[in-house]
Amino acid sequence: MFSLWPGLRFVGNIVDFPTKRRAVDLDPVDLKILTLLSKDGRLPAAQLADRVGLSRPAVSERIEKLERNGVILGTTAVIEPSSIGKLVTAFVAVRSPGSLSPSAWKAFQQLMRDDEILEAHTVAGDDCYLIKVRTDSIASLNTMVSKLTAPPLSLSTRTTIVMQTHCEKVGGIRLGEGA
Repeated sequence: MFSLWPGLRFVGNIVDFPTKRRAVDLDPVDLKILTLLSKDGRLPAAQLADRVGLSRPAVSERIEKLERNGVILGTTAVIEPSSIGKLVTAFVAVRSPGSLSPSAWKAFQQLMRDDEILEAHTVAGDDCYLIKVRTDSIASLNTMVSKLTAPPLSLSTRTTIVMQTHCEKVGGIRLGEGA
């Protein structure tokens, strides 16, 4: 057995993709609270309490526990991208010929802090990373891609520009039955 990168292992010729374990056990009430908050993060505890059948203090205590245990990572406003001039969405597939040097890894981590990068994932397959970006123009997208291809990173990229978005879920996944 050998490791390509942390968490991914080959056992014989089978890839073992470990799954993350929940920080806490979530019961049906927790899932309902999370489902409601994922739809409206500003929902008052009193309204949550009415919808899940608990008292307001009990719901507040559950929310605090979910925050403390890293289940709820934060609350944010969802902004229409075009209203702030972010008109271009693209996915950049990134490939490296080998491991990144320490200076390249540092440059990569710095680039990931850019506000135009929305998501970055290590992926299996031909590419190493898949990066979702949202910029104000093709020129700014080109600047972003140029940073990936220039030293010290010197990565290969393939960019796909989004023509139309049919579904984009903010906050990730739906929780609970029928959510």
